[in-house]
Amino acid sequence: MAKDEELSRIFNRVSERHNLIKTIEEKKFKFMRENTFMEVHCIDFIEKMEDANVTKLANAFQVTRGAISKVTKRLIETGAIERYQKPDNKKEIYFKLTDIGREIYWEHEKMHQTRIERDSGYFSQLSNEEKDNLIQILNKIYGQIAEELKELGMDNYI
Repeated sequence: MAKDEELSRIFNRVSERHNLIKTIEEKKFKFMRENTFMEVHCIDFIEKMEDANVTKLANAFQVTRGAISKVTKRLIETGAIERYQKPDNKKEIYFKLTDIGREIYWEHEKMHQTRIERDSGYFSQLSNEEKDNLIQILNKIYGQIAEELKELGMDNYI
């Protein structure tokens, strides 16, 4: 049990410190100060999804249509997205990014790239074999965490 306890302490210390650095880094990006996590990721989905609508977004986030309606309403108000309809379907409402939304999308992508570059420094001291082992171990741990989240009804965090 002593090894499990030591692993737990190290795992938590690493993940907490990594999250702290991530949070500090995110505050450097204007879009993260002005938009919620959900808004930024909604913009990301709209950019990557064909014919994004409330139903598709709610399914992607695994939240209610009402929750997505609130987020998209705010994004429309801030000018990040706009609504449109197809000429052959006046019933369904779709979303697309505006120039402001695309700017937020690209800043979000830049933030992720910056994180990858920073994190690669942590792994640079490892051999390829150690990296392969770490990938395998972390994927195994992630699988167990994902199962626990499913049992808790939190599939949207997987």
